[in-house]
Amino acid sequence: MIMYNALIGVAAGAALILVPRYWAWLRNERMPLPLVRAPADHSGWAAAFGVLGILLTGLSFAMIFSHPHAEATPYVDTIFDEPALLLGVLLLAAAWRISRTTPAFAPDRLPDALGPVGVIVFILGLVMTWCTLAILRFDVISAASAEEPITGLLHHHPAVEKTFFAAVLYGPSALGCLLFPVAARPGSRRSWQILYWAWTVAGIGFALFSAMKFYRHTGMVVNLTDGSGYQW
Repeated sequence: MIMYNALIGVAAGAALILVPRYWAWLRNERMPLPLVRAPADHSGWAAAFGVLGILLTGLSFAMIFSHPHAEATPYVDTIFDEPALLLGVLLLAAAWRISRTTPAFAPDRLPDALGPVGVIVFILGLVMTWCTLAILRFDVISAASAEEPITGLLHHHPAVEKTFFAAVLYGPSALGCLLFPVAARPGSRRSWQILYWAWTVAGIGFALFSAMKFYRHTGMVVNLTDGSGYQW
């Protein structure tokens, strides 16, 4: 199977980590866990969003038309690749807008600049909400293959991975998207803080879990190829 979900997950996680931090600096907010310096050179942020946008757009587009996930778990392409494609296009638009804005947006101009895109992000939040409900209601995530190291140890406990996806990855992502239009308004610090932490949790979760897939998928191929029994 040709699968790019590991790199898509890493790129999506990085985006969910970086976007609220760039937004925090534009809002002159001092938030915990900043991870990056203040954006003195905004072209660097445009480049970062552009790289992530290209990866998400290109790989998700390929996945949507090839449906490689369907061989392992039917319907997972719909809830994974299509939201990632929309995120990728949004990042490309953000990279283009940042690169053309000199100087950077002043805090009082942010609500006007983010107003139109807020509608799209809110709709993406609706999509992610229904994806979260689908994960909880239907067996679209299930459990990792028994031949897969680490997560394969939970092969007989599919509820663990399903709950993790819903509560740590998709749920917080959806919450942040739904709050986006409200958080973009002046004086909406509480909503913005919830968005900041929701996307931070989801971003770290996506990045770490997807990065681990490079190890797990390699071990699964080895186990399936020569009959090795690696569990870790």
